[in-house]
Amino acid sequence: MKVCIWSSSFQADTIALALALDRDPSVELLVVTKNKPAIVSEPIFRVRPLECTILDRDLDNYEPVVKKFQADIVFADNHLPEFPISNKFLYHWHGLPLKIRPAKDLRAFHRHVSRLIGSVKKYNPRFLAQCYGDIDFNHRVNTWKIPARNCRKWGSAYSDLLIAPPYGKEDLEDYYKLDLKSRKTILLSVTWHFGDRIFPVLGADDEIFFCIFDTANQLDANIIFSLHDRYRYSPELIEKIERHAKQCRNAAIKFKSEHADNLADLVASDVMICSFSSFIIFHYFTGKPSIHILPVDSKKTFISMPTIKRKRLKPLWRLNSDNLWMYPFSDNGGLVPKSRETLINDLNTALLDSSYGKNNADRFIQNRFYGVDGNTCQRIISDLKEWVYL
Repeated sequence: MKVCIWSSSFQADTIALALALDRDPSVELLVVTKNKPAIVSEPIFRVRPLECTILDRDLDNYEPVVKKFQADIVFADNHLPEFPISNKFLYHWHGLPLKIRPAKDLRAFHRHVSRLIGSVKKYNPRFLAQCYGDIDFNHRVNTWKIPARNCRKWGSAYSDLLIAPPYGKEDLEDYYKLDLKSRKTILLSVTWHFGDRIFPVLGADDEIFFCIFDTANQLDANIIFSLHDRYRYSPELIEKIERHAKQCRNAAIKFKSEHADNLADLVASDVMICSFSSFIIFHYFTGKPSIHILPVDSKKTFISMPTIKRKRLKPLWRLNSDNLWMYPFSDNGGLVPKSRETLINDLNTALLDSSYGKNNADRFIQNRFYGVDGNTCQRIISDLKEWVYL
């Protein structure tokens, strides 16, 4: 079976499935992605190197190679291929989404897929959409208008790596230049989706950053900033983060565009603080405490959500509504402090009690994900083989 992965973000579920496909002797794999140098230098590929060909869409003349490969299946996440690649197409997301895709994005998705393999608004034997569980499945059917027969509830391929990581903290100390064995580590993830205010509900950013870093210094803890691509943040926000990172004796800053492996962040952390990026959902699988920062003020009628147009960040004003999110902010697998004092109390407790909030995480995983048992990748591959050889 020949599989071509066309990836916009080669991480998480995409990496997990690629590693499993690459090890299957009955599969020939080709990966087409971006930012190859930042990908192949990461810890995951030091311990589990891919043997398949990896093409960089920014550097390589990839189109003739892809066409010559003659894939049986192409699977893509988010951004779709520019030209037909195979007879069968798998839409495979790289993380459980928290935001609902706007209607115009869904129309663009259907137009693009139709050009590649025909309409998927009615049953199409050439198409499959991966779903994490029942809620995700129902959303694909009812909102995306994809027929149920074209959707598969597989769970999360990434959960296989999170349940049994290929390395431990001690293997990542050189990577972060931090003492991870004897110090606790706070993972602080700031998504780019909500603008330049990081703690808009809890108070002034400067004051809250001071409290977080003061707590880290008092407990002699590390802080790792795990950030999206550098170009997705304003220079002002980057300056703010870098300025505050200097408050901590033991801090590291990572941008995905430069260091693509977020599995290392999840393994290194003891507690995660995040402004409702879908990235925090992966942290639930580790069983370690997860603290959510409310990203928008519910009292505001309109909110600004940045978008990238012509390679520039621009504000996009949206009506502040629950219809923007897959789940209400109260429906999560962690803790949601409503004040600065509660945030610091939660952080202190989490650093002392590794099981703090674990029941919330277990409940969320059970309700949102199918089959978290360490065998998700094998189930997906078996299903794909049956689909290809029908």
